[in-house]
Amino acid sequence: MGTACRRTSKNCKLLAADEAPWPPTSPICPGDGLDREWTALFPLESWGRNIISSCGERFRLMGVNWYGASDEKHVVGGLDVQNPDVICASVRSLGFTVVRLPFSNEMLRSSVSGGIDFTKNPNLLGLSALEVFDEVVRALGRNRVAVVINNHTTFGKFCAQPGKDSLWFDSDGWLSEQVWLDDWVMIARRYAKCPHVVGFDLRNEIRPRGLSLPYFERGISSEQPTGKLNWARAAATAADKILHVNPKALLVVERIVWPQEGLASYVSNPGPLLPRFQRNLVLGVHMYAWSGPGRFIPKWAVPRAVHCLLGSLGIIAQQNFGDFTSDQLDAVCREHWGDILEANVCPVWISEFGADLGSHEEMMWLRRFVAILAKFDVDWAYWPLNVGPKPGTGSQSGIGAGDEAYGMLGSDWKPKPSGDERLELLAKIGLLPVQAPTSETNDPTGSPSTPSTSCSDQMCMGEPTELCEQNAHENSRHFVNIGMQE
Repeated sequence: MGTACRRTSKNCKLLAADEAPWPPTSPICPGDGLDREWTALFPLESWGRNIISSCGERFRLMGVNWYGASDEKHVVGGLDVQNPDVICASVRSLGFTVVRLPFSNEMLRSSVSGGIDFTKNPNLLGLSALEVFDEVVRALGRNRVAVVINNHTTFGKFCAQPGKDSLWFDSDGWLSEQVWLDDWVMIARRYAKCPHVVGFDLRNEIRPRGLSLPYFERGISSEQPTGKLNWARAAATAADKILHVNPKALLVVERIVWPQEGLASYVSNPGPLLPRFQRNLVLGVHMYAWSGPGRFIPKWAVPRAVHCLLGSLGIIAQQNFGDFTSDQLDAVCREHWGDILEANVCPVWISEFGADLGSHEEMMWLRRFVAILAKFDVDWAYWPLNVGPKPGTGSQSGIGAGDEAYGMLGSDWKPKPSGDERLELLAKIGLLPVQAPTSETNDPTGSPSTPSTSCSDQMCMGEPTELCEQNAHENSRHFVNIGMQE
């Protein structure tokens, strides 16, 4: 693979501050079977409120999260049940255009720790966790599913309560900010020749860690923001380094999740992100029935009486999003991110939301929320694809415990025959099932009539076709007319 495993969960080699964590590496081959017409859509670009393809047409991120590589076994979920191509074909057949693919910094340095049935996945035997991640990325490409790689956690564990994974660095351990940046440069270079790896989500759900309170300082472009806990400074630094090796990637910058505020500071112009990253920037937002505005606490996290008391004293938000009426939810969405879309400033990606099909309250909220997503015509990614036991949760209680109630697939990691209202709701915001490929064609892309590429084919590297160039020229006027100027 070109990079050695430098750290495993059981046998840890700490990196010295002056030690380069990654030797120089070449980009991996994206693999055989990529569809020429589909890869010609990439790279993507931010243009006003929209994300557009290389053809100059809108490319909607209608995604699903596929976690596991950020957890204790260091591999995506489902490989103990199916091989990646079966799962990726399921993703495609449901109509998702992109997968948000989380990883942990620990995974990059780890061996596989279970989670794979090698009788179904003999080609994964002997691979490191990062090499298994490579194979999942390739399988998604073969099945015409784009990828946004997400730095979800520092350590391989399910992301739940605040702790060591709250910040983009570990102030008490081996992951300094410099190591985090070096990891991102390695990832960006590693997938630079995979045209369907369209973006990088810099960090998941930043939140306080003890007395360390992250913040986003809007600043101005001529005065580089400073401060160890300043997410604006760290995100801009990571963006610069990533674009140096992968200049056409989308960069997803998530808002700080606690306290949870609007995105106005993130789009200040001039500011730390705009106009510098105007063609690459996408802002990430997560919303659930149990989350809320400001200093929220999920109601399952504390006794009901304690939650009511803290809310009445103004210490925490009195209502979470699941308590809001349709009008209240619409108003807070407009304030937090809808106005940015309507002003045609920057794309917003609701990169996590979901609900338990068995929870009346959560499903009521999901119906209200999907109507708002449709109203603002925003890009989105449902959480998650996964089904079955959550990694490492044991007998815990709360959002991180037990079986995955939000999952979209059947227990065999294939689409359910019918009856999932959540998929019916997603259809209202653009999700269109795609006919699965037949066994006669043996083509995982689902497009047997379209020529595929091999690793030696330049089209594998995302070069646009002449038709795509012509379409881009014809469509550029439309996007200028909706307010985005060079």
